[in-house]
Amino acid sequence: MIETFFIKIAVACWGILVESSGFILFGFVVAGLLKAFVPEDIVARHLGNGDAASVLKASAFGVPLPLCSCGVLPAAAGLREQGASKGAASAFLISTPETGVDSVAVTWALLDPVMTVLRPVSAFFTATLTGLFVNLLERKEPTLAMEPLLIDPPS
Repeated sequence: MIETFFIKIAVACWGILVESSGFILFGFVVAGLLKAFVPEDIVARHLGNGDAASVLKASAFGVPLPLCSCGVLPAAAGLREQGASKGAASAFLISTPETGVDSVAVTWALLDPVMTVLRPVSAFFTATLTGLFVNLLERKEPTLAMEPLLIDPPS
């Protein structure tokens, strides 16, 4: 009885893994393309400042990308490795899957055209606000000011 319960859980988990593996693989491909074709200094310069402009750029960059919530994780990790700030990576993580083709299609089918237009707009704003809050709440490492130790030579 209990073994069959755990076997059913394992089979369901395996099924979810198999279904999401293609999307995760696509995210790794996008992350690899970003790493290969976008120089690190550009990412660090535009997304690594930790200011509002970097968050806005990351939100705007994430809206048109066709990544789902599984595929966006490796892409955001790649951006972080290339020097993007935590706020910019958070904004990218939120704006990208909210505006995926599947999400927009479901919104069109279940709601109406007005909500289909408002969904990407609201994704941009919520991603931007989240990125700004992450940058605001990010703890800065305290720097210890050390004075040089002066030792007088014995006379």
